[in-house]
Amino acid sequence: MTNIVELFKTPLYFEDLKLDTKSMKKYIMSIREKNDSVKKSNIGGWQSDNLEGEHPPLNNLFNGIEKHANIFANEIGLKDGLRISNGWININYYKDYNVDHIHGHCMMSGVYYIETPKDCGNIEFSAGDTDLRSLTWSEKRTKEENSFTVPRWWMPAIQNRLYLFPNWLTHRVRPNLNPKKERISISFNLN
Repeated sequence: MTNIVELFKTPLYFEDLKLDTKSMKKYIMSIREKNDSVKKSNIGGWQSDNLEGEHPPLNNLFNGIEKHANIFANEIGLKDGLRISNGWININYYKDYNVDHIHGHCMMSGVYYIETPKDCGNIEFSAGDTDLRSLTWSEKRTKEENSFTVPRWWMPAIQNRLYLFPNWLTHRVRPNLNPKKERISISFNLN
């Protein structure tokens, strides 16, 4: 390789968990039936308020999130001991999506997918200099798309997949284009 230094890398961690998504979905739907949606980054769909108190059907998920967050932290040179500070449920129906946003007041953020039907919309991450990259390193000026040249990078929404990323990494969720089934996920922050 030539003399290239990769400055200011942005890490993204993922792991496929082996959890019982059917029982989690049943529990989530019972929460949805009892609560109105809050408005965060969602355009349409339903989002819960922060999950407070005990949620036994989600305990294995919460334990898995903390385990993998601390593995991730160690790998990238952060101190471990991260714990979930808050979390919420997302249900996106046909054409629902989430706009660009970041998560403040935490160290790390993430999402875990419980239900991901075909064409349900992927998660997309944006470089901090998206506008500049789009103007100066457009498709006309680059040979290939790679993590150096693109302003946005998407990752697939896959059932039982956990993504962890720095809280300051701008992200959005593309529209769910499945007219019959919803995309269900849990988002969270860690400190």
